[in-house]
Amino acid sequence: MRRVVLCLFVLLSYYSFAATPEDQIMQADRDFNKATQAKRAEGWNSYFAENAAIPSTPPLAGKQAIGEHYRQVFANADFTLAWDPDKAEVFPGGQMGYTTGKYLARFKDKEGNIMEQSGHYITVWKKQQGGSWKIVADTGSEDGPPRAAQ
Repeated sequence: MRRVVLCLFVLLSYYSFAATPEDQIMQADRDFNKATQAKRAEGWNSYFAENAAIPSTPPLAGKQAIGEHYRQVFANADFTLAWDPDKAEVFPGGQMGYTTGKYLARFKDKEGNIMEQSGHYITVWKKQQGGSWKIVADTGSEDGPPRAAQ
């Protein structure tokens, strides 16, 4: 009887502390930011699915195109990009979801002044075989024109 009670306690404890799918993609987004800070373009690209897209001008379709573009962006040592997710939602079925949050990019303008560009983003995630989450779409919107860094 004690073993049954102990097993029930362990199972209930596990399920009460198990991460929700929303927690999983919030953590994936935080880890994506950390990987980008640590490894720049390599970290950035490692979170994208093979069929990912970024609706930019021109649009970037596929992990290879995204990687080629962002290797050039991150090659500029003066460019940094950081973000913080503030919301996650997973669609019914548990296979896709999104995170939203705020980002801050820093770079030098043509005169060598350090500038900041803030904005909001949305990242769409898809659960992969094996349980990890990868990005299938990513986009953002600027809060306004770049400003001198503070």
